[in-house]
Amino acid sequence: MVTIKNVSRRFGPSSWLIVLAVLSETIYLLIALAGQSLHVEGVGNWSLLTILGLFTAAFVVYLVALRFALSADQDRRLLWLVGMAAVVFRLTLLLTDPIAELDIYRYMWDGEVCAQGVNPFRYSPEQVLAATGDARTPADLAKLVRLRDRSPELRTILGRVHFAELPTIYPPTSQAIFTLASLTTPDGASVLRRMVTFKAWFVLLDIMTLVLVVLLLHATGQAVGWSLAYGWCPLAIKEFANSGHLDAVALFFTTLAVFLVVRSCFHATGSRAKVWILGAAIALSLAIGAKLYPLVLVPLFLIVSLSRIGWRNTLVAGLALLLTTGLVMWPMVPTGEVTELRPFRFPSTSEELPPLAPSYIGMEPRDPSESLRLFLSEWEMNDFLFMLSMENIRPTDKLPATDVAWFTVVPERWRKPVRQLTGQLTGVEPSRTPFFFTRAVTSGVFLILALGLAWRAGRQQTAQAFLEAAFLTVAWFWLILPTGNPWYWTWALPLLPFARGKTWLALSGLVFIYYARFWLTFHYPDAPVLGTTYRGALFFDYVVAWLEFGPWLAALAIAAGLRWTRKTVAARELE
Repeated sequence: MVTIKNVSRRFGPSSWLIVLAVLSETIYLLIALAGQSLHVEGVGNWSLLTILGLFTAAFVVYLVALRFALSADQDRRLLWLVGMAAVVFRLTLLLTDPIAELDIYRYMWDGEVCAQGVNPFRYSPEQVLAATGDARTPADLAKLVRLRDRSPELRTILGRVHFAELPTIYPPTSQAIFTLASLTTPDGASVLRRMVTFKAWFVLLDIMTLVLVVLLLHATGQAVGWSLAYGWCPLAIKEFANSGHLDAVALFFTTLAVFLVVRSCFHATGSRAKVWILGAAIALSLAIGAKLYPLVLVPLFLIVSLSRIGWRNTLVAGLALLLTTGLVMWPMVPTGEVTELRPFRFPSTSEELPPLAPSYIGMEPRDPSESLRLFLSEWEMNDFLFMLSMENIRPTDKLPATDVAWFTVVPERWRKPVRQLTGQLTGVEPSRTPFFFTRAVTSGVFLILALGLAWRAGRQQTAQAFLEAAFLTVAWFWLILPTGNPWYWTWALPLLPFARGKTWLALSGLVFIYYARFWLTFHYPDAPVLGTTYRGALFFDYVVAWLEFGPWLAALAIAAGLRWTRKTVAARELE
């Protein structure tokens, strides 16, 4: 006889996970049919807001699935279910055109440039488009001109590179992956096939990161169901399988370095500990060479290593880290050439950048650090904490009222002396002092926080404390950045299971709000939005960003306050 109790017993957490996996896959299939980029519209040609709604639904299913994964039997069957579903989700979006993203065109061009043996940091795509290939053209640039003209697919890719007036910014480890992807792409392949090949490499590293997450969970005795927090996260699936962001490269090497530190400092002894810590140093160097953000973990790595395996092993590892990072980053060392940047006209929806007259563009090699320096000194997007400071230091007297942030409350008579003093002390030109000052203040605050987290982890001397500190270091670094792109939040995702509060889970869904900026910019380029004085882009920056970050930060503060209160009460009861 079938009873409700028997059905409930048979239809347990694992069965619900299967149902939720099927539901998630259905949502990703709908996204695949409806997906569209700035260049190529998908079959469905749906609204971007509709697609964001589908990702929101996928995120809700993900949160429900995580609860079932943590309540299911923590065995191999659960791991197989989580892993297989994670792979299927990624394969579903692998063949889709990137949604509202363009970065992968730069990756594909860089890979071809490196495969030709040319330093990708020395010439911008704009220079390649403008060059004629005559006798006056430098040999390396002439080689790129021949590459440009080799096939219409390469010409299309080159014409779609974003910020084409700048040389590439992506560091050498990422360039090595681009080169591998390029070498494994057949000659004459279509733009879509080239794109899928590149994304397949990123997804492979993404899946390898999931394996490392499982190993970290085993090493710390955590429930393996937490692997779903990374494996099924819609943000990781979108940014790697669909958008094809290179952050998967840095993420893999960073997680590998974290895992090797855990092995060295908390599980190995003697010579094995030395080998593991050296491996961690090399892995972290490669991670820095893929994207610079892993630099923020260096103090934590060194302090925990010092407290666990002694100063000699730490010194050797530190030297290995320094030397390997220097070797990896050598192609980006500044050479001193300075190129004056001119305004760049962005290509429109499906427009390719036309060749420009050589007289307007210099053909000389560029400084390899040019784009990185520009990014660090000017880029600002989808930020909140940085924006709050920035908007209360920059001058507003010459701005139209429609461009002044409503939360600019510091009087100009206080802001002006700060800007002047900053300019006098640093020599930075007046137009850049607000950004420089804000960058200096937020970096100083973060440095104190990072050292505090490293010191606490060194004192507690447990793998859990180390992993929690690693998560918080990366998470807070992202929060204070002037550029809070959603795919940057993936930096913290592998370490999310080791966060103390569940509030952090919400960020992986909230950052999808960023993509509404494209919709607002397109529909309200000049008109104010919802009765405000702000046009589309400014409405997002000054209004929508508060909805993205404000309530979440308040919830994080409340959760931290409750934990502190419970801890204080418990301590008093023990007295």
